[in-house]
Amino acid sequence: MQDNIPKLAILFWYYKEPDICLERVHLLRRLNPDMPIFGLYGGEPAEFGDFERRLAPWLDDNWAFHVNRDGEWKWRHGDRMISLWHLEHGQRLDWDTLIIMQWDMLALAPVQHIFKPLYRDEIYLPGLRPLDEIESRFYWTRPDTEVYDDYLQFKAWLVQHYGYNGPQQACQFFTAALPRSFLDSYAVMPRPELGFLEYKLPAYATVFGTPIRDFPDLRVSWFGAHPPGRRCVLTTAKLDIPAATIAGEALTPGGARLFHPVSAHFPASQSGLGLWLALEACAGLLRRVARLLVRRPSSRS
Repeated sequence: MQDNIPKLAILFWYYKEPDICLERVHLLRRLNPDMPIFGLYGGEPAEFGDFERRLAPWLDDNWAFHVNRDGEWKWRHGDRMISLWHLEHGQRLDWDTLIIMQWDMLALAPVQHIFKPLYRDEIYLPGLRPLDEIESRFYWTRPDTEVYDDYLQFKAWLVQHYGYNGPQQACQFFTAALPRSFLDSYAVMPRPELGFLEYKLPAYATVFGTPIRDFPDLRVSWFGAHPPGRRCVLTTAKLDIPAATIAGEALTPGGARLFHPVSAHFPASQSGLGLWLALEACAGLLRRVARLLVRRPSSRS
């Protein structure tokens, strides 16, 4: 069974906010002292030197995406950036499965504990759900959007090139576990910019026969809806996960330990994290007391 356990490595994907990036990489290194952490920089080329200098003590390797593309392209085609990293650089490094960690993700436990069990050649894509359930709501597949034709062309391409006309799925790509065997094929596929990565990655995993792993404890919210009876901790929404939510989960045995998005400062040291949790716990207690006082019926004279 040990032979079926992959060697994990973290791919820290970043492009702005050097102070936040430094905190996150420091925290990742503290929680994962023996795991390789590779950097993938996707920001302005002229700023890479400053990032590289500041992050170097915590990274085992750092590589900058060098193709001349604007921010919109990089956001829509982040999978191509990872593919180019793999082709030009990453495939020479020692790893079996990459754990994608973006700069605005917050992990409060070792990666090996969060993504467990994960076996060799398995892929994890967050929030997977059948596309036919959300096709009319999901922006990238809605008929009333400018990208709908791209979606139709992608489905036709799957039939034409791979003979696949089966069910489609969609994910939310803020993290992932990508095995080397998948990236070896994905990085060299024809027409790499056709389709959007959040339905394209699940489709190619199916076409390539890559086993898909689910982690029910990683609770992903779609369209702003909370998982039943749970707090919202993983989403593509623009608003940060509230500090009270992070503290509540962190102080709960078995609570969430992975959050997105979190673009605010967060302590990386163990003592700093302990102090932050203590202050948030006190603030939470004060908020509950205040709510009770507000609800308390006024006394009659």
